[in-house]
Amino acid sequence: MEASDLDGAVRVWHAANIARGKRPSPERIARVIEKLGEPTAMPYIAASDAGIVGMALLEPCRADDGAGAVIPDALHISMIFIDPISQRQGVGSRLMRYALDSAHASGISTVSLWTGCENTGAHKLYEALGMKPTQTRRVSKTVEWVRYEMNL
Repeated sequence: MEASDLDGAVRVWHAANIARGKRPSPERIARVIEKLGEPTAMPYIAASDAGIVGMALLEPCRADDGAGAVIPDALHISMIFIDPISQRQGVGSRLMRYALDSAHASGISTVSLWTGCENTGAHKLYEALGMKPTQTRRVSKTVEWVRYEMNL
């Protein structure tokens, strides 16, 4: 990912969080930049004539909810964000399809992600792509999360 792509991806992430009423701290912004630049990170962007309008980050999947050993042939989607002005225009679907196709082409067999239980738009997107919600749930602060998985 080039520096301008990184800047655009962080801008989209930031704008999407602000639109959700979740202004990120400087420390969180720094952590997102760090995650996007990690050697094992697989960042993807969606662009239009207006610039970068979407971003996704796939990382090696780890056992024990991310704290354990890397699971071979599995990826975890740790971020997907669409610029608020580009939402509901198919950007998320195209970005996810591209990322999933790329993962499959590289030999990955399983993909997972977490999303908020209240995020019905994301649920529709993931289920339309063939992902299935699992029975696995967790709560952090005031958000309840559900895990989605898919075999490629």
